[in-house]
Amino acid sequence: MSGGLRNGEWELAYPGTVYTFGTTATPAWNLTTPDLGDATLRTSDSDRPRQDGRSFGTDYRGGRTISFEMGLRARSSEEARHEAQEFQRAWRADSIRSTPGAVAQLRTIYDGRERVVYGRPRRMSLNYDDTTVNKYVGIVADFACTDDLFYGTDEQGVGFGIAPSLGGGLLAPLAAPLSTTMTSDRSQGFAVYSKMPVWPVIRINGPILNPEVVIGPEVRISARLDLGRDEWVEIDTRPWRRSALRNGTANVSGAIRGTRLAKASLPSGNYDVGLKGTDPTGTASVQLNWSSTYSAL
Repeated sequence: MSGGLRNGEWELAYPGTVYTFGTTATPAWNLTTPDLGDATLRTSDSDRPRQDGRSFGTDYRGGRTISFEMGLRARSSEEARHEAQEFQRAWRADSIRSTPGAVAQLRTIYDGRERVVYGRPRRMSLNYDDTTVNKYVGIVADFACTDDLFYGTDEQGVGFGIAPSLGGGLLAPLAAPLSTTMTSDRSQGFAVYSKMPVWPVIRINGPILNPEVVIGPEVRISARLDLGRDEWVEIDTRPWRRSALRNGTANVSGAIRGTRLAKASLPSGNYDVGLKGTDPTGTASVQLNWSSTYSAL
């Protein structure tokens, strides 16, 4: 058991709601193994003009839909209807469905493997035909995922400051303002271990002017911002976020330059990450966090 979930249980969570289901220890339990579905392929295939066969273009994978067939039994028909109402309230997801881009988290554990998907509850069908006699309600429900992947709960990360080490030819005290234009002494090595590419969340802490983060040879993201002391910008590349927020609230996506966030995933391997920018104190820092990603449950 991990994170309070029993093997085979599922937990739906979003602001204001946590609802657990899936086993006989919960009000609603799975009658069958949940159908994990598959992603719909969006292809750009075309027939070869005036000849046999086809030509393949770029393929894109949509989000999977997880389907549940459940039963809910109680000690009385009144209790069964009450529990059914609680399920309906949770599956409505009122606190997120009116906000564009907002998602719920659906977490589960099977055989010690804890996984999370992100999306929204969709279909919800309840059958009360057997409620009065047998105190039973049948439930069929769907959860639409933002993509076709599963995410781990093992958040990993690396962080370091902008100030260079004092062994690379620079002598203390350092003169202000400190401006880094190279990554050699300001880089930090780290490794990504994941079955599928991971999506980093990048937090740059001020004070710093026009910060830029370079991750390996492919990812270079900069922000045209002047961050003061105790200010930060968080650049979230995850598919269900894709955002840049200053101090957790202000949308500064228009200030972001460089690699598109949709192209900033990191396959398993070794990387160097460097922070550039002008810092009058030498105390600016960057923090990268990510979770392992999987193609199957």
